[in-house]
Amino acid sequence: MMYWRMVLLLLVACCAKVSAQEIDAAGLIGVWKLERSGFIEEGKEVIKDFDACRLSRNFVFRSDNTVDYTYYEGNLDTCYVAEVETYQWRLEGDTLMLDSRGYFGYYLLQMDEKGNLRMEAVKEESTATGDEMLDKMLNTVHFDVYRKQSKPVSCADCRVVLKL
Repeated sequence: MMYWRMVLLLLVACCAKVSAQEIDAAGLIGVWKLERSGFIEEGKEVIKDFDACRLSRNFVFRSDNTVDYTYYEGNLDTCYVAEVETYQWRLEGDTLMLDSRGYFGYYLLQMDEKGNLRMEAVKEESTATGDEMLDKMLNTVHFDVYRKQSKPVSCADCRVVLKL
């Protein structure tokens, strides 16, 4: 019985590796604008209700393995851009690793047939805290879908507020 479990585990592990999508680093170079964002709850995608302000968030990947992330917050009337965050990036198969001064973020990447880039946060192991709400937040898997742009991103419909 134990032998068959081992064989089954090996088959699942092999199949999971085969289905992983290899991402071309050269195809990642460029400007990527957020199209939608969400999280997975009970096996289903739940899309966040973002307006044009928050959907202006973007990544600019460069061939020198640096990437700038521009984060917009607020709504159409109170939209502001936070400081641009710069990371070092590298790809390992279908996993993107972002490094900023020793902080590492890991994301599973997928490209669909339309050329959209899906970034899904790799869930870290966490132990139960006893706080139901906190445990739910720590165990939620978030994802973002980006579309490649031919020019820099801004929020044309926003009244941009300067951050003081």
